[in-house]
Amino acid sequence: MKGQITASLGLFAKLALSQSVIYSGNGYGTYYYDIQHPQSCGQDLSVANTGNVECSQFIALNLNQINSNNLVAMNHSLIASNLAQYCGRQVVVSVNGQPSSTPFFIGDGCERCGTGSSTGPWNPNGAPGLDFSFSALSALNSNACNNGHIDISWQVLDTTLYNFDTNAPGQPEGPVSGGGNPGNGGGNPGNGGGSTCTWAGHCQGASCSSDNDCSDSLVCNSGVCSVDSGSSGSTPPATCSWEGHCQGASCSSDDDCSDSLVCNSGKCSP
Repeated sequence: MKGQITASLGLFAKLALSQSVIYSGNGYGTYYYDIQHPQSCGQDLSVANTGNVECSQFIALNLNQINSNNLVAMNHSLIASNLAQYCGRQVVVSVNGQPSSTPFFIGDGCERCGTGSSTGPWNPNGAPGLDFSFSALSALNSNACNNGHIDISWQVLDTTLYNFDTNAPGQPEGPVSGGGNPGNGGGNPGNGGGSTCTWAGHCQGASCSSDNDCSDSLVCNSGVCSVDSGSSGSTPPATCSWEGHCQGASCSSDDDCSDSLVCNSGKCSP
């Protein structure tokens, strides 16, 4: 965790130059719902998907109605103190100092996320952090299912990606026009000009340290996921039924891969 904190400082400083940071921290990422794959990690998350989100106070939208796996829950006490300030805001999440390009946004509160120590051992009754959809958390770290939690750092920015009745009264609730699409596909602002692939956050233009950090047939070239100059540059394979677990995604076993894909040398393959 200490190494992650140090590695994240440079990234956070750069982000702060272009966008104001209204809340940041280090801690743990967990999951509590999944719109696309309610049957995930041996659990039935369909009931959780019917829960109303804290940011929709008057219309009372639930997770199914919002229909996005990129919604994130944050410290309940903090968000409840000022819904207009935090709801709908963009969240930059980093793992091992590497920022994800998935456009996460604040939409709910998390009781566990408001207590505990960010430097101590994991405590399910109280540990600072954020709560995600399972698909999103698993895309950030393939150990999400085995461990139930992952180490993360985060910044909540003053950029609005989603209008709720709490932060944009009088406006239609939904994704902000021009603010990036916080949908289930995990649009990739700043990730190769919006290019898409089967592993959100690891598409062309994403930061990398090796080929294993890049989706599909992309390779790591000078720290950036790029089309292999020795290949035909063909379109990445079509998406599969379990986003974040398609061909090219990182894996530790066949259970981490969608459909008929298998885990081969740490990557989901045909």
